[in-house]
Amino acid sequence: MNEARHQIIRLAKRLAGVCLLLVVLSLGQTAWAGWVAYNDFGAPSHRDKSISRIGATLAELKASTGTVLKTGNLIDIATGQAGGVQLKLSINGSPLGQAEIGDDAPAGTDAGGVFANRVNCEGGTPLPVGKVHFIDLSGLDPARYYELVLFASTPAGGAAKSVSFTLWDVSTFENRSAVAPGRVTVNGQFNRTTTIDTAGNAQTARGDVCRYEFIQSGNDGDLRVILQSPSGGQLNALMLREQTPPVLATKPIIALGEDHAVIRGTIADPAKGTVELRWREAGSEATWKSRELTPDTSGAVVARLDSLPVFVEQEFVFVQRTADGEITSEAQTIRPQKLGVIYSTGFEPTEPVAFLPGAITAQTGPWRVAKGSAEIQSSRVAHGGQAVRTGDCVIEMTLENPEPVLWADAFIQDRGISQARQIPDGIASSLLLFRGGKLIALDGDGSGGGNFITVAELPSDRFTRLTIRTDYEAKRFDVWVDGKPALDKLGFKDNSVARFHGAKRLAGANSYLDDFSLSTWGLDRDSDGDGLVDLDEAKFYGSYPLLADSDRDGASDAHEIAAGTHPADPASIFAVKIDSATGGKTKLSIPTLTGLEYTLQRRAALGQGHWETLPGFENVPGDGSVQSFLETPDGRNYFYRGVIVNRLNAMNP
Repeated sequence: MNEARHQIIRLAKRLAGVCLLLVVLSLGQTAWAGWVAYNDFGAPSHRDKSISRIGATLAELKASTGTVLKTGNLIDIATGQAGGVQLKLSINGSPLGQAEIGDDAPAGTDAGGVFANRVNCEGGTPLPVGKVHFIDLSGLDPARYYELVLFASTPAGGAAKSVSFTLWDVSTFENRSAVAPGRVTVNGQFNRTTTIDTAGNAQTARGDVCRYEFIQSGNDGDLRVILQSPSGGQLNALMLREQTPPVLATKPIIALGEDHAVIRGTIADPAKGTVELRWREAGSEATWKSRELTPDTSGAVVARLDSLPVFVEQEFVFVQRTADGEITSEAQTIRPQKLGVIYSTGFEPTEPVAFLPGAITAQTGPWRVAKGSAEIQSSRVAHGGQAVRTGDCVIEMTLENPEPVLWADAFIQDRGISQARQIPDGIASSLLLFRGGKLIALDGDGSGGGNFITVAELPSDRFTRLTIRTDYEAKRFDVWVDGKPALDKLGFKDNSVARFHGAKRLAGANSYLDDFSLSTWGLDRDSDGDGLVDLDEAKFYGSYPLLADSDRDGASDAHEIAAGTHPADPASIFAVKIDSATGGKTKLSIPTLTGLEYTLQRRAALGQGHWETLPGFENVPGDGSVQSFLETPDGRNYFYRGVIVNRLNAMNP
């Protein structure tokens, strides 16, 4: 007991420099269960006001049944006195015995940045398995904004132990928890819930926290955090502080063009007048460019930034001047690129409109199954990991667009259905049938009739790329099959169609659809002469169809595609790295990709003689790693290159 008291006294002395007052509510026999609230003065852009916001409450929860309730007022860091904000902790069920002494918040992590050298996080409040627990804070000012951070950790080893935090009973908030695959997820209504795997969270590579910012409590001045721990866990520390009101009410909406961006934001307090938009190249020390914006009565502002360099990341902030100085919004980044892809989906779960595996039973983005059945599956795909497999069904895609010329592009595997070779009812521009292993197009007369023409044979054992170029002004459409023109200048079924309204697909059983897109880029040109057609650059490669070297790293987009590097990322390059090794040898390293083969070559002078293949590194299969080779001669006497050998044209760095 005396040693425990001495630990607390030493801790209080260590933290005296930040004016933290520890209020010990109870002492246990073996361990401390730590619940702490305190103030950290934070970044300059969040000017904290002096309020009742700092305090520490340490209490031990012993094994018991029923509900354990702990209450206490937070301590004002400026005065060391109890303030007006009260904390109530409600633990339900049977706590897991004495809290174990664990590790403190690790420095260099999110938890360390909040709690290290301020609060001892070694103790923990046990959270009984499968129960629901509550943190209630009352006495908050409804007119002010707050930040709340929670840290939970359990010893590493054994099964994962997750703790879910759900913020409730507040009028506004933003969940700023950092998502980490396999460790931290954010979900729930309006992203109210953060779930953290607490096992080993106090390790130096972890330190994950649940973080809510810009919280407004509502008129009652209360907020609640709901805690759930299906496998049991413990809770270590809490921080509450006031924040300067945000400049923006929500995150800005950004529309990107080839060399411009349109930024729309909503100012949180438009009564303060004009705000300033500042922007510059991300990561640079360049002088900020700026523009003053006047919000309307709803707080809305809009700005168009022109002549931005393509594929160069820009950062921007909104700045508002107050009596206390400038306050700044969170920095956002933009990257102008590939204007022209109006809509594209590979039916993947990772896309902005996620397609989850299984039957399509409701509207997903612009897609719906109007009749019959269809499902998202992974057994047969053209690209990526998922595609649409159909039963006898009708799939509709509705997406209005006024562009005068559009390219619809998709990968289809279809045996064809036994429908009659007749013109179906309904208004349509282009009409294609899959029948008897053939692709058939209607050359329309503009009045609902026309003649059918066979376009191509349809293989049943692979995907066929089907592309339609529609000219709404000329009332004509062209058909491309597997990237090559098949029929052109076919007439519309109905000349009344003046713009794209959507597409309808009548599919037979076990047909497949993948990688659908609408674009103003097409297959009919290579605008920058880099060997890649415009549509493929914009849709599949992420490069810019008007620049042969999109990222300006010295390698053309075609070379980068062949090498497996990203044509729009200057840090992604295919190059041989040369290092010295022991014994006068030279170490050559080359990044490889599975499915490609590599050869290393050398010669004594550039532009003279022939490249000589290095014995032992010829046609070496790639495996996704950086492969190395020890060269006996002194590498300073040679020039080296890597060659990808299983392409029609070898690509060299």
